[in-house]
Amino acid sequence: MNQQILAEKKETVSKLNDILKKSHSTIVISYSGLTVAEVNQLRIDLKKSGAKLSVQKNSLMKKAIDEDGLNGLDSCLKGPNGIVTSEKEGSGLQVLKDFEAAHKKVFTVKGGIIDGTFCDEAKLNELAIVGSKENAISILLSTLQAPLTMFALVLKAVSDKAPKADAPAAATSAAPAPAAK
Repeated sequence: MNQQILAEKKETVSKLNDILKKSHSTIVISYSGLTVAEVNQLRIDLKKSGAKLSVQKNSLMKKAIDEDGLNGLDSCLKGPNGIVTSEKEGSGLQVLKDFEAAHKKVFTVKGGIIDGTFCDEAKLNELAIVGSKENAISILLSTLQAPLTMFALVLKAVSDKAPKADAPAAATSAAPAPAAK
């Protein structure tokens, strides 16, 4: 192999390694059958959400993935693939889910690694529903807060119906009947 080509491939793998090391999530997609315009629209939508789509040869992607310890993705690298990377937590998952729903026959999310944990397509869809870390925390807090809120409302309703302790006894009792002659 030509030394120049070999050097270019090593540089490409090095750049992929840098991207993968900085990424919070790495997701493998299959884009076979999409038009150029659709792929460009996907790139634009991903960029808006803070993610990036890159397409490289599978052999180069496998080398970069193996060097970074992301071996779980090896099984996903068959056929034309793209890698979606993101430095922000949960970034791009909702875009991919929406895009997959609109292009079911020609686009699939194969799998990914988020924070070092391999996730299949089903798990990635679940994470897309939850969204960002801040959204997940707010869902958790609202779930924890709901019983307390209901308890407070019940206490308020009970206190509103209870007789007032400050009211004078004469005002709460009936007036005495007049004496008969």
